[in-house]
Amino acid sequence: MLQFGAGLLCWQGGRILSVEQLPRILIVEDTVEFANLVRIALRSLNVDIVHVTQGSAALQAIAASLPDLILLDIALPDMDGWRLLDVLRREPFNLQKEPLVIVLTGYGDPANRLMGKLQGVHGYLVKPCVPQSIREAVASALQLQSDEPSSGNPSTA
Repeated sequence: MLQFGAGLLCWQGGRILSVEQLPRILIVEDTVEFANLVRIALRSLNVDIVHVTQGSAALQAIAASLPDLILLDIALPDMDGWRLLDVLRREPFNLQKEPLVIVLTGYGDPANRLMGKLQGVHGYLVKPCVPQSIREAVASALQLQSDEPSSGNPSTA
């Protein structure tokens, strides 16, 4: 990212974007340390990240500025992630479009995975997971390319 005049600019997908144009991700995660690791994992995607630790704060953040993607933990202190999704879909948030949701949780059991399918989530990742899998899931959902080189080995001819 570079600063030009009063704004910040970054290069993404072959074009220059201001910070206001970057894809916005809302991380809803009560463990601050894990949220910080997610933030670091997503740094190369050039996205605007907001982090909240409670479902009620997530609803306020969504009302203030609609994210393109929500990374959602299920076990939150004030409401579970499934309840947050129910409220999001019921309440009048004047959503131009519903944000994509990737569940990022420690619950890998079949019942919660089924709930994810029924709720129409875009992805379901079980913690602990490697940063690359988080980055790939987000990049795929938002159709972004990472600034980081691929972790695969270059082919030799």
